[in-house]
Amino acid sequence: MKNTMLFLALFLGTAFIRLSAQVPEIPLPEHPRPDFERAQWINLNGTWNFNFDSLDMGVDQEWFEKPIFTEMITVPFPWGSKLSGVQDMADIGWYSRRLDIPDRWEGNRIFLVIGACDWLSTLWIDGDYVGTHAGGYTPFEFDLTDHVSPGQSHQLVLRVDDSPHSFKLEGKQGYGEAKGIWQTVYLESRGSISLSQLHFTPDIDKGLVRVHATLDQPASDALYINLSFPNKEIQGMVTSPRIEKKQQEIEFEVQVPDPQLWDLENPYLYQVKAALHDNESVFDELSSYFGMRKISIMDLPGSRIPYVALNNKPIYLQMSLDQAYHPDGFYTYPSDAFMRDEIIRSKKIGLNGNRIHIKVEVPRKLYWADKLGLLIMADVPNFWGEPGDTARSEWEYAMREMIQRDYNHPSIFSWVLFNETWGLFTGTGKDRAYLPETQDWVRDMYHEAKDLDPSRLIEDNSPCNYDHVVTDLNTWHAYL
Repeated sequence: MKNTMLFLALFLGTAFIRLSAQVPEIPLPEHPRPDFERAQWINLNGTWNFNFDSLDMGVDQEWFEKPIFTEMITVPFPWGSKLSGVQDMADIGWYSRRLDIPDRWEGNRIFLVIGACDWLSTLWIDGDYVGTHAGGYTPFEFDLTDHVSPGQSHQLVLRVDDSPHSFKLEGKQGYGEAKGIWQTVYLESRGSISLSQLHFTPDIDKGLVRVHATLDQPASDALYINLSFPNKEIQGMVTSPRIEKKQQEIEFEVQVPDPQLWDLENPYLYQVKAALHDNESVFDELSSYFGMRKISIMDLPGSRIPYVALNNKPIYLQMSLDQAYHPDGFYTYPSDAFMRDEIIRSKKIGLNGNRIHIKVEVPRKLYWADKLGLLIMADVPNFWGEPGDTARSEWEYAMREMIQRDYNHPSIFSWVLFNETWGLFTGTGKDRAYLPETQDWVRDMYHEAKDLDPSRLIEDNSPCNYDHVVTDLNTWHAYL
């Protein structure tokens, strides 16, 4: 075992704070991802038609052709939660609603984006099958371009199967199961080619930020990315090197003069606008942001005690374990103001960080941590069965998608891969063991996470016993 790094103080606590929630007609109307926001979008939250399918007969009876659903559900709250308006009566639910496509989107590609939906989601438009997605914690999308027409109205039907499986990622859904849609659903208009990823990696020591952009398909002609900074920290336009034909990724550096550092007292965010173009036409435009900050390990001055460091200064971490649940919405919070106030409340009681516990958190809560200055440890959710091939595949998908989605949040200083060795034991009773081959897999996942994001600290497993394999953070749990 690589025995690294750190003196970490975690104030472990759990609090459920019940506040009266006034949910508007369109709940959570804000754009769900201020770090990856296009101007042409339509929020689809609100009242949808709904039906349970306890006998799993909807597909055979072709409910997707003529959905006559007898209940109403408030999206994006998981069924069974108070805010959804629907009691939990089955593991399979069907949603439906009308889609009105704006005339102004003529000539563009049109996507349906679902922030998170647990677990197996299948979509039809006007009775035609569109696609299926498996996974409960990260965003996914369906290309509707060949199924809808601008200026027309269409019928959307979504079947969600959240039947129990030992390989599924559950986290602590014992507090309330996040069944079905639990994050914002929206339509989005894009050009014929678009950005699927735009990552910023700050380097405060060199006064620059590294940009890594990925296109949703290989370029058919030469393209460029223009970056502009609305607050004028960087004057003029920054243009990327040429993206050659058939190329799909580009990396380049942008000098940041006299950088304003993101820290807990001054959480400064650099706003960015990006445009993908070929010098004649603009294919995609979006807004994002990043913070100029550095996460590292250094000895406390005058000692040999390793500390987590923010911007080359050691920081004593005073954190809580955030179960990230709302009593009326389960995984989903009633409003953006509630998420903001959770971050404010954390700071008011003297915390400088939270560990979001075995849940991929709602992006707007991470946004408020970025904007208000609170550090975050971000956990990958766990499965409760044994570490077989299917469970590993489910977990790996969530880990990769989580890091991809949340890469630009300066508040996140650590990814925590596993918690208390849950899901990593094989066998029962005296034969129950954390096998060497499982430890090898965890070691591989540590290194993959480090490759995906070398700018943050990676913890392989936050354990009760001596179950670290290779880790940047040597934490353990003591229940007093």
